[in-house]
Amino acid sequence: MKKLLDRFYPPLINVYTVWILYMMFFAYNRSAAGHEEYFIRARPFESIYYLIYESGYIPYEKYKNIFGNIILFMPYGLLGILYSKLKSYKYLLPVFVVCINVLEFSQYYFGRGYAELDDVILNTLGMTIGFFIYRKLIHFKDR
Repeated sequence: MKKLLDRFYPPLINVYTVWILYMMFFAYNRSAAGHEEYFIRARPFESIYYLIYESGYIPYEKYKNIFGNIILFMPYGLLGILYSKLKSYKYLLPVFVVCINVLEFSQYYFGRGYAELDDVILNTLGMTIGFFIYRKLIHFKDR
């Protein structure tokens, strides 16, 4: 399995990253000329609370947003395959958090969405889950 990941992860994560960037900046009616409000939500769990208790969305939509932000970022837990220094969580975590913050604030700056601390938290949770699943699988396989 490790050999397969080593071979196919690099090209796949590049394509996947392009898709993620498209989703973050251009999908779901994200337009710079749109009439939507764009703002920063810097209070932890504010948007999660809103989605669950106040939004009026149907349950599927609520949880699609929350779990989507987690699941879609799990592949980034494997970045150590590309960059050996990122095999260590103590290096991967700050690099990921800086990158995801840049993306979140870029959405706000370019009028393509909200900059939400909750997204940073959920995306980081997804990367962390991916990292530990990968470590567990590789460790289990090496025994």
